Amino acid sequence: MAELDLSPRDRRRCLIALIGALAVVSTLSSLMWPILSEALRNRGWDETMIGVNAAAQFGGIVVVALLVTRIIPLLGFYRTILTGLTVAAVMLALLPLLRDYWAWFVLRFLMGMGISLLFTAGDTWVNSIVEDRVRGRWLGIYSTVGMAGWAVGPIMGSMMDPESFWPFAAGLIAIAIATVVLLPTRRIDIKLSAQADHDPGRGKLLAVFIIAPTVLLSSAMFGIVEGSVQSFAHLYTMDLLGQQFRSIGYAVIWVASVGAIFFQFPVGWLADKMDRGWLLVICVAILFLMVALLPVLIGYGTDPWWTPGAFALWASLSLWGGAMGAIFTVGITLLGQRFRGVELVAANAVFSVLFGVGGLVGPFIVGAAMEHFGSRGYPAALALTVLAYLLFAAYRQFLRTGWRRRA
Repeated sequence: MAELDLSPRDRRRCLIALIGALAVVSTLSSLMWPILSEALRNRGWDETMIGVNAAAQFGGIVVVALLVTRIIPLLGFYRTILTGLTVAAVMLALLPLLRDYWAWFVLRFLMGMGISLLFTAGDTWVNSIVEDRVRGRWLGIYSTVGMAGWAVGPIMGSMMDPESFWPFAAGLIAIAIATVVLLPTRRIDIKLSAQADHDPGRGKLLAVFIIAPTVLLSSAMFGIVEGSVQSFAHLYTMDLLGQQFRSIGYAVIWVASVGAIFFQFPVGWLADKMDRGWLLVICVAILFLMVALLPVLIGYGTDPWWTPGAFALWASLSLWGGAMGAIFTVGITLLGQRFRGVELVAANAVFSVLFGVGGLVGPFIVGAAMEHFGSRGYPAALALTVLAYLLFAAYRQFLRTGWRRRA
């Protein structure tokens, strides 16, 4: 790959541009998911149908991820990201004009395709540039800035009417900013080797999955939790505390996002110092504990934050977000450690496919659980998902490395 010819200055310029663009696009995503869910509920749709609509976006992620090992070698990283931004912008412009449930289903599917293009290409590009000895720290910075974007979106959403055009206008402005931020990278794009064009796409996706199933399946679990949090956390909170506490519902998402900001660089630093496989297991265990605590603590959401119950709630949500973000940070760090070249593209594609599958399944399962079992279905469904993956990951990691040998 030609990235070996990049000068240190070009590497820094590329990383800074990619990190800045990620922050802006993350803001867009964290704004739109809860806004669209709330708009659908306001029109009378139940949680199951809201989950189905949210799942359409993840369906687009899956489709593109299956094709990205062809798309990136053909277009290059920069043009792939630019194509994704263009598709997302067109869909955002159409969403407020076509306020029909099934029209949104199609538009969110196509928007998922655009988002998949830019995130898969961006993650792979960053992993291709950084050196392994500092990979965790750079990807920690990459994730930190991205999580900062996720924290801004809910704040904006809580101040906007989901029936107005303003949330969509804000999303279009975010895309325009991301496009400008990316401009410095257009002349320092790196190209994959020619042999990438002859590799069988689906065969390579299967091959990388067989090599690293634990890391790649973490993305599916992450997708289930992430999609469910963005689509239902605020609705779950309002169901328990009352519709008058809408701002607290958005604060639940926001506090988790803020927690993610502060944890990513320390986790990235740890990923350069300890066994990355065990670090992944630890992060999943923390996430499970925080999910299990949610139904115990959520009732304190209306209390002043400094009271013991409320402080425990917001602290647990911070750890929830930090653990979720850390799973992503450690996961892509492990991918960069284990794969190179077109295999890295394939690994990131599988990571995106499984994230999309998780996002497809998660909102549907959680929405159905809330409809049939009431509000308690939300934390129960998430806890069972995280626990199942935790047991699998811990078992696999112990078989591979024991407690002493590094992966």
